[in-house]
Amino acid sequence: MDSSRTPAPRHVWSRHTLPITDLHCGFGGPLARVATASLDQTVKLWEISSGELLLSVLFDVGIMAVTMDLAEHHMFCGGSEGSIFQVDLCTWPGQREKSFQPEQDSGKVFKGHRNQVTCLSVSTDSSVLLSGSHDETVRLWDIQSKQCIRTVTLKGPVTNAFIMLAPVSMLSSDFRPSLPLPHFNKHLLGAEHGDEQHRGGLTLRLGLHQQGSEPSYLERAERLHKVMCSTMEKNVLGGQDQLRIRITELEDEVQNLRKINRDLFDFSTRMITRPAK
Repeated sequence: MDSSRTPAPRHVWSRHTLPITDLHCGFGGPLARVATASLDQTVKLWEISSGELLLSVLFDVGIMAVTMDLAEHHMFCGGSEGSIFQVDLCTWPGQREKSFQPEQDSGKVFKGHRNQVTCLSVSTDSSVLLSGSHDETVRLWDIQSKQCIRTVTLKGPVTNAFIMLAPVSMLSSDFRPSLPLPHFNKHLLGAEHGDEQHRGGLTLRLGLHQQGSEPSYLERAERLHKVMCSTMEKNVLGGQDQLRIRITELEDEVQNLRKINRDLFDFSTRMITRPAK
């Protein structure tokens, strides 16, 4: 990537009429979907490869946070008044625009926060939802029953929180790090430049985009997308060739059956019209 040039965006999404408050990108690389929340009281779902708008859901309040489960069957939207709305993505086939009615979809609303919801996160098994709010609490919800199973009270507004897998060191008492780091010096340089400059320490140099470094995630995603497209084209073309061969075989078989039928007809005609001795 040329650092002297400003990269041009692949897609520009400008369907929202008010500021965007949150973004969530699902899994799947080039085939992933992106959810955007906005103060215009809508949440929109986009396809990242084509840039196409897949779904737009209208709510009664501004949406401050949005997330999806791993399977992308459900989308969770946090409102500015404290409610969390669950949107089923598999129940609206073919509809691009939909209004969420709380009175009709009361079984799809999590209620408990007293102020705007700022962050949402779903567990890997899609059974627990975590939410943070400006009401200075973090709540854990059972998604199936919509019940709050735990509340953590803090001393200030919660701006970010998420669920992560427990590290190995938390579950194993015998865990030892593979690369132990020494104690860092309090100052970048000593009192004198030559004062114990290399006293049994480990120097870590953090470089950006060094030559020979691994490709970026964007380059990997583009490479994966090209491989998937080429594989799909090969499969389609290969399937067409096999279809042509099969059609040719069936046509030959039909011609053979017609010949056999004609021979049987001629033989029967000769046997019937043959004069009796």
